Amino acid sequence: MTGFHADPAALDTLARQLADTAGEYAAAAPDLDVGDLGPPAVSGALAALAVEWSGRLRDVHDDFAASAESVRAAAKAYRTADADAADRLGRTDD
Repeated sequence: MTGFHADPAALDTLARQLADTAGEYAAAAPDLDVGDLGPPAVSGALAALAVEWSGRLRDVHDDFAASAESVRAAAKAYRTADADAADRLGRTDD
């Protein structure tokens, strides 16, 4: 044995936390609508900044969502490997 141990339940918890964080970033992006803030130059500059930051927030959301999916896949792979190993140990050679 290598001493390596994976905890699929802990990975599931991490995946949920990552997904929740992704959701928080997704919810924040629409809040950046600046509306009319006075002179067109000011409103235009703030609108451009809001568009840039909305894009960055979407990118962060996508990164967290992809990480959550990767962690879920790892948990599933570990569960499958554990089930396969348990099945092999339960077999007898006749």
